[in-house]
Amino acid sequence: MSDLTKFSENSGVKGNLIPASVRLLGPMLGLMMLTGCMTSSQSNIVPKTEMESYSALRLDARKLNIYENWQMPMEPPYIEHTLTPNPSSMIVDWASQVLLPVAGSGEVVLDIQQASVTVSDIPQDKKLINVFQDQQAYKVRVDINADLMWIQPVGNKNALIELSATATDTIKESATPNMHEMTIHSTVLKAIDLLDELAREKIAEVGEITRP
Repeated sequence: MSDLTKFSENSGVKGNLIPASVRLLGPMLGLMMLTGCMTSSQSNIVPKTEMESYSALRLDARKLNIYENWQMPMEPPYIEHTLTPNPSSMIVDWASQVLLPVAGSGEVVLDIQQASVTVSDIPQDKKLINVFQDQQAYKVRVDINADLMWIQPVGNKNALIELSATATDTIKESATPNMHEMTIHSTVLKAIDLLDELAREKIAEVGEITRP
């Protein structure tokens, strides 16, 4: 009788002993699964909004006034009242970063008239071939409308610039809540990118608004 069999009989353990390497396999697999889940969730974290990435425009004005005149509907399909920060606040941050008054007189006014985010259902394709596919289930739409007014009493100069930007995206059926949030957030940023691009284009057309 081998020493291993004697030990098994003396200790009261029935059957073969489990090698240490096998006993450690379970905890190791559990740790690997947990690490994988943590890595997956961390990779989907919604990025922080950094308006500092937008370069400033030096404007011929003494002050900047911003008015948030958008009244949130507070009902579906509008969801901007559930977002933190909401799009209107993000536009205010953008304007504070980009529209930089540097003169001794005059003013620039940004009147935010719409900063909406809607999420609506997308009709599903009922064809058998598509039933088992991961279809697009929701449409995200961001609409921004604002007036940019420049009033410079010296020289009696003024201008009115209308700004309008729209961005859309879709969300799949299988998307997690975090993916929903990321898609909405990125769509808002797309709209602000378009707003920034249009504002620079329109301001350049007027010319006199900016200063070296």
